Amino acid sequence: MFHVKQLMINGIQYEFVDEGRGKPVLLLHGFPDSKKLWYQMMPQLIQNGYRVIAPDLRGYGNTALSDSYRIEDSAADMFTLLAQLDIARAHVIGHDWGACLGWYMAANYEPQVISFTALSVGHPSGYLRSGGLKQMMKGSYIGLFILPGVAEQVLAAGDYQALTLIAENDRMHEHWYMDLTRPGRLSSGLNWYRHNIKTIIAGIDAVNVPVMGIIGNQDPALTSAQMKASANYIYASFHYHEIEGGHWLPETHANELNRLILPFLSNYMEG
Repeated sequence: MFHVKQLMINGIQYEFVDEGRGKPVLLLHGFPDSKKLWYQMMPQLIQNGYRVIAPDLRGYGNTALSDSYRIEDSAADMFTLLAQLDIARAHVIGHDWGACLGWYMAANYEPQVISFTALSVGHPSGYLRSGGLKQMMKGSYIGLFILPGVAEQVLAAGDYQALTLIAENDRMHEHWYMDLTRPGRLSSGLNWYRHNIKTIIAGIDAVNVPVMGIIGNQDPALTSAQMKASANYIYASFHYHEIEGGHWLPETHANELNRLILPFLSNYMEG
């Protein structure tokens, strides 16, 4: 089991894992996950000489609830966290909303981001402009998620039956159920959608750091087109990979992801 730490970051009590030595890798989860999303990948990253920092993001896991779930605020949190750990630059790997957060960090904090690996979610501008009708249909659930109260009722119905339907294994379901059935936690996770829709629609700047994009070809929520379109918003190198899998690749395809990500990280060891 990994050792967890806590720090007060910009008024938010954060819990995170900080393990290993070497070049730091910041791991950013999405909805409805926590830092536990990365537990299958982390041992191999550590064994290959990386220091992994995996926080519970605002309102998730054991990090405190907040009045704001805007990615702008969470990005500031992440670099404050790194600064408190005496880390000047880091590789960033993000999944789902963590990928959106990572795109924002790479675009707006370029000097501190060595490389960025986007899992499942491509550059937000590519998502909006290049996903097409298929992506609109796959993303239709967002219309429900942004409805306060209604989404909570639907997702909590039948003792959170929706979690059972979307979980790809029992471990995922156990983690989600344990986290989201606590007071306020389901709403805090959904607030990531509600507080960031305007930012995503307005667009995130192009990035100028090396990027790897990886998506599962059976992802129920995202198309390969929106990930491939990320190339239009990257001034540095872009490496695209499509693998046999669904949405929660760090949980279900950890070894395959590490086989792709480790060589990519090793190409950018400076800083």
